[in-house]
Amino acid sequence: MGGYYAFGSELVDGDMFYAFDETKLSIHTRDIGLAGIEVYDLLRDEYGIQIEFGDIGNILAIISVGDRNIDIERLISALYEIKRLHQKDKAGLFDHEYINPQIVMGPQKAFYGQKRSPPIEESRDCVCGEFVMCYPPGIPILAPGEMITQDILDYIAYAKEKGCFMTGTEDMRIEKINVVAES
Repeated sequence: MGGYYAFGSELVDGDMFYAFDETKLSIHTRDIGLAGIEVYDLLRDEYGIQIEFGDIGNILAIISVGDRNIDIERLISALYEIKRLHQKDKAGLFDHEYINPQIVMGPQKAFYGQKRSPPIEESRDCVCGEFVMCYPPGIPILAPGEMITQDILDYIAYAKEKGCFMTGTEDMRIEKINVVAES
């Protein structure tokens, strides 16, 4: 149907990838101009299809022995309809999901050290003193001891805008962030 990419056994190369679990249907959504969390919400709210999760650029559906062919066809039809009705220009979508961390302090020292809590938009070039995670998938965007860069701040704002659940911070709305106080 175009616009989506379902990761599959073509990734198995015997070097970086050794096997592929075909029961986990991971689909890249950015090419239709939608974040995975947006497709996840549309599937749930408009089509009554509950999948495992959606993140910034992908959705994940678990296929099991309890699924019938008609269930898979219903998912494919819904994805086709979402593309047809909601596809937009992918300009403005994040083109990456991983930001290489700049570790400037040990995590224990940063986590247990003296901290202050500036507004997040004023935290650029500070050392993070807590975890910032986007769920799904729950992998830290920031960990204690990492430098807060503009790229990371943009990613956090984007994830919040798209409706991802942010966790790990003392301030659950992530309007402020704990950073290492300068000594």
